[in-house]
Amino acid sequence: MKTEFHILIVKLSAVGDIVHTLPALHALRTQFPTARIGWVAHPGPAQLLEDHPQLDFLFKLPRPRSWRDAMRTVSEWREVLRRAGAWDVAIDFQGLTKSGLVAWLSGAQKRIGFAGGASRELNALFVNERIRPVAHEVIRMNLELLRPLGCNSHEARALLISHPADDAYIEQWATETHNVGRKFFVIDAFAGWPTKRWPLDRWVTVACGVHEAFGFEIMVFYGPGEEMEAKEFLALLTRVKVPATLAPPTTLRQYVALLRHHGGLFGGGDTGPMHIAAALGIPTVALFGSSDSRRNAPVFSGANFEVIQDFTRPCAGTFWRKCPYHAPGHCLDAILPPQVLEAVKRVLTRCGDHE
Repeated sequence: MKTEFHILIVKLSAVGDIVHTLPALHALRTQFPTARIGWVAHPGPAQLLEDHPQLDFLFKLPRPRSWRDAMRTVSEWREVLRRAGAWDVAIDFQGLTKSGLVAWLSGAQKRIGFAGGASRELNALFVNERIRPVAHEVIRMNLELLRPLGCNSHEARALLISHPADDAYIEQWATETHNVGRKFFVIDAFAGWPTKRWPLDRWVTVACGVHEAFGFEIMVFYGPGEEMEAKEFLALLTRVKVPATLAPPTTLRQYVALLRHHGGLFGGGDTGPMHIAAALGIPTVALFGSSDSRRNAPVFSGANFEVIQDFTRPCAGTFWRKCPYHAPGHCLDAILPPQVLEAVKRVLTRCGDHE
């Protein structure tokens, strides 16, 4: 194997999908310590990859706003990728037309991608070595794409980083709000898909139970555009006299720092913040609606998690963003607070923090 072996990872979005692919990056860096490894991602989720110690190149590919913009992007990105060097292999972890096109534009002679259902749209036209995964979990499926390179790692370790400036931001927030050293039950009750949301009143019930049984105060976490809903949730918690605080606004890396310093327990749906929490080893309880816990379970090395899903629901495992059977936000109604509280007890008992 030549010293300057060049490997390009193609995983454009979303946040959870980027986190799912980090174990493959770790395996590649372990197998090929002197290789030059690059990653192509959309700008938002690419925040998690900036100055990542296991990467040599990070390419932030903007989302095209129109077909004309897309055609111009194709020409530009061919030059951008090839200026970085001659890529020996491109690995397409996304399995879509656009990701396959990026792999092809790199000029890599070996372009590895999925076979079967994990290869969608016109992806098969752009990859020339296809792997039909045996695993069901997407994290392990991604690791299987490395087999043609002689990499057979079963370790699903995800390295998530925060920079000193991110840690300083969280430390300043903690000082100003008198939360230095405090660990919270972090609840992310929101999601971009209504089919991933659990009713807020049930989260309130769980928050009450966790505070009473384990002493955790609550941190209400939220993403872009969710602050008003988060404040409404905070008001509900205040009304029932559960000690709670609103998380500070964060970038993705600042969120990593927030969890490292203040995450004692996490609860939420199948979202990027949940997968980050699990990858960091925070005890995590994840509620699934229309997505599939058998595929998207956060099976990272060292993760301590419980997933809850009712597969008798007609939308379970369909990945529908809109459900024809349930009103928005009610696909998870079969999950009840006592189930979640029992799952909390299990993850906390496993980590030994609470008996």
